[in-house]
Amino acid sequence: MGQIERLQQMREWIKTSPEISLDQLMQEYQISRDTARRDVIVLEQEGEIIRVKNGLVRAGGTLAYEQRTEKPEKRRIGQRAARHVQANDRLLLDAATTVSEMARALPPYPLQVITNSLDIADYVGARTDIELYVTGGRFDRHARSLSGIKTADDILNYQVDCVFLGACGLTEEGLFAEQLEEAVVKKAMIRSATRVIVLADHTKFNKRFLHKVCDWEQIDVLVTDQVPDATWQERLDHYHVDLDVTEEETT
Repeated sequence: MGQIERLQQMREWIKTSPEISLDQLMQEYQISRDTARRDVIVLEQEGEIIRVKNGLVRAGGTLAYEQRTEKPEKRRIGQRAARHVQANDRLLLDAATTVSEMARALPPYPLQVITNSLDIADYVGARTDIELYVTGGRFDRHARSLSGIKTADDILNYQVDCVFLGACGLTEEGLFAEQLEEAVVKKAMIRSATRVIVLADHTKFNKRFLHKVCDWEQIDVLVTDQVPDATWQERLDHYHVDLDVTEEETT
């Protein structure tokens, strides 16, 4: 199927679905992620859709950011990750949607929080027991976050107890990000933290992107929603990464 026919089918699909992921496009049309991304860019230029991280939403009357990114597994992972927070911790929270769910579940402790996410700043800013710092940087309207070299430089001025990071992809080589600016910010956060906790649902395993963030040796805890296979469990054990699985709560 050529791009013209594929784009026409996508236009019809958008009329019935308020949001579509890149994975759905790849599966439906048997195309690569790069091809799906190029198609989404064309549709955005036509004004048909708004491009968001890992997909698109219909232009005009679109869902709120929180609604279009919220999924049950993300909420469970976020709630589980919040258990790793202790009173008086200094935390770095990146702009991943799963980390946003974790911010909603922060325990009622006095905390210091640094973030580049406007949504997290909104949640946390309403808490009188949390001292909030927001980085500078370029505003990314799709992710509702601040990113780039300025953001990374700001982050390197802090030293925290723990950083909570989302992941676009996880392979045997480590953690990957889809965008360069996102990877730069995550690397700075890791350098500024004593402990690194990664939040990723089961769909992120065995996905590699262009920009590598870090090796497994730099990660302390992985919070996910399903027990990974034996190969992954052996790999995490080899690198002394603690595995925290929400699935265990119901077994």
